[in-house]
Amino acid sequence: MARNLYSMKMFMFAEQLEYDEETVVKLERLNLFLGLFYTLMWMSSTLAADAPANDLQFMKDMMKFKRTDPEIAQAVLQKLENHKWYLTQEVVPFALFGSRLSDKEKQDIAAKLHATEKPDSFRRGKPMFPQVTAKTTLADLVGPESHLLLDTLGIEYDWLLQPVATWPRSDD
Repeated sequence: MARNLYSMKMFMFAEQLEYDEETVVKLERLNLFLGLFYTLMWMSSTLAADAPANDLQFMKDMMKFKRTDPEIAQAVLQKLENHKWYLTQEVVPFALFGSRLSDKEKQDIAAKLHATEKPDSFRRGKPMFPQVTAKTTLADLVGPESHLLLDTLGIEYDWLLQPVATWPRSDD
């Protein structure tokens, strides 16, 4: 965050610092990205349960941002290709316990999880990163490996069929 603030100061004082036009344009582009996207993502990154929703939204935002600044958006998307950990089948169910999703989105994830058959054994090794498009939802990312979280914790699945508002009252 300190580097972000430093970049913003550089842009604000560009005239006094006598930066050339090319540097000023690059600082403006960088600060547009930092102000609109990066700072929000950084500030909301403290809760693991919200990470799947945050990361998916960030990727979708960058897909839209390609219309404004294709160079920055493409560079960010290329970086994110190696950082899709929270969008894997194994981790997406964390979003059920987060605060970012609507009840409908949580219900969609729960329904998909409940409808997906649990594997006899879970895959070991590096998770498979999903392909993400502008229309991808977290429910689309649920698959057989999504059972790992609840299975490891010994949590039953019946509460997934109940309305989201009743979930906090469930022992599971």
